[in-house]
Amino acid sequence: MIDQKQTNKLCLRWKGKQRRIGITGGIASGKTIIGDFLFQAKQWPILDADLYAHEALRAESQIAKKVLLRYGNKIIQNSSKNDQTINRKALAKIIFQNDIEKNWLEGIIHPFVNKRIEEELENLKSNSIVILIIPLLFEKNYTGICSEICYIDCSRSMQLKRLQLRDQLSLEEANQRIDAQWDKALKKEFSDHIINNSNNDETWKVQLKKLYNF
Repeated sequence: MIDQKQTNKLCLRWKGKQRRIGITGGIASGKTIIGDFLFQAKQWPILDADLYAHEALRAESQIAKKVLLRYGNKIIQNSSKNDQTINRKALAKIIFQNDIEKNWLEGIIHPFVNKRIEEELENLKSNSIVILIIPLLFEKNYTGICSEICYIDCSRSMQLKRLQLRDQLSLEEANQRIDAQWDKALKKEFSDHIINNSNNDETWKVQLKKLYNF
């Protein structure tokens, strides 16, 4: 159960002139492909939190150095004096099996992601519409920067299938990834629009065209 304070946060929306469409959904629900489609169809610029999270871990960044210091050889992909690249799969395996490690990593990555989003919103302030693809939109309190929230719904069975295929995960690992996020019923309740992407077809395009009038 969530308390009234949390409920109030989930109901927050951006009230500025710029229309900010927040796109979220469970892992492997199709957020990126839907964002890309809107960009191609409408030329609305996209801010993708996942890209900024990857940027946070780029080689030689301060965050990458902290992560390497904590996990060492367990997550080093290429090891040399000049190149210590983080093996993201190995890192993901650690954090999705341990909540303490997951919270620690999120604690250093999300302030960076938040800063990058703020910077890009400032750069795009003259645009009338911006898309924000944020997987942890509700979990990390991004509701207040979105004028509306579009939840990409997907059945668990399809999520598992896509995750295992995309990331080469075992069924147990795929379930861990899904369970690490908030329950989708809660997210759907506090979203403004819901797009169903549970099938391997393009019915989501029809839904989007109807929603955004094109």
